[in-house]
Amino acid sequence: MKRLFRIACAVFAAAALSMGVTAAAVNDVVDMSNSTHGYVTVNYSSSARLKVGIQYNGGKTVFYDCPSGKDASFSLDKGNGKYTVTLYRNVSGTSYQQVESKSMNVTVKDSYAPYLASTSEVQFSKGDTVSAKAAELCKNAKTDEAKVIAIYNYMASRYTYDNKLANEITSGKITKYIPDTAATLKGTTGICYDFSSLFAAMCRSQGIPCALTKGYAGSSYHAWNKVNLNGKWYQIDLTYAVTRSVKNAKTLHDCVSPLTYTNTSDALAVAAA
Repeated sequence: MKRLFRIACAVFAAAALSMGVTAAAVNDVVDMSNSTHGYVTVNYSSSARLKVGIQYNGGKTVFYDCPSGKDASFSLDKGNGKYTVTLYRNVSGTSYQQVESKSMNVTVKDSYAPYLASTSEVQFSKGDTVSAKAAELCKNAKTDEAKVIAIYNYMASRYTYDNKLANEITSGKITKYIPDTAATLKGTTGICYDFSSLFAAMCRSQGIPCALTKGYAGSSYHAWNKVNLNGKWYQIDLTYAVTRSVKNAKTLHDCVSPLTYTNTSDALAVAAA
């Protein structure tokens, strides 16, 4: 199992960084106007590596890779409270310069909103290839559960695990990795981050709340999903499905992961199917 999930935590983990920080003056890089809808947007152009740090109620800051030169959205998924969103750019080694930081007391109108938004990690838009494929898969589905099963079966049957990419990340050859849902959809291979990103994007495009969760499967850092159906969260792990050939699901129970996860990036309580 460890071999199947060997992804370098440092590359995509939403965990605290150890980095020296200086400040740079710039305006309107962090846009919090959509905070009530469960997300913020960052847009900044730089040839340097960019990181966004999100702190909730003065606690631990969680960091995400940020693309350059385009709007990148990040979920505010910890609940109502004070969020501080900071953009950093790399100046050398592990030293980063603070570009801009904003704080706001946030009340999200819909608790499911952060799990329905298109974000830097979970990319989709109305009419794009990801949404179109989800609509095609779900066209005959009468319930959200049936839609989840259809998306699950498509991915479980189509993809294989990309050991080469995993090795390049683990070895440090690749130091920055943001999943590209359109590229994953077009291809036939991926790692756990790719699978969980695409699954979340297709579910969200169908109006089904879906979290991209990170944590540990055994001793290996990993990414998987939690999907909400009728007010309950269920754990679905497409990497497990792909690597163990767990496909042709008939019920939600067939889709739910049997694995035990720890140190998860969210506190969503899961139910047994």
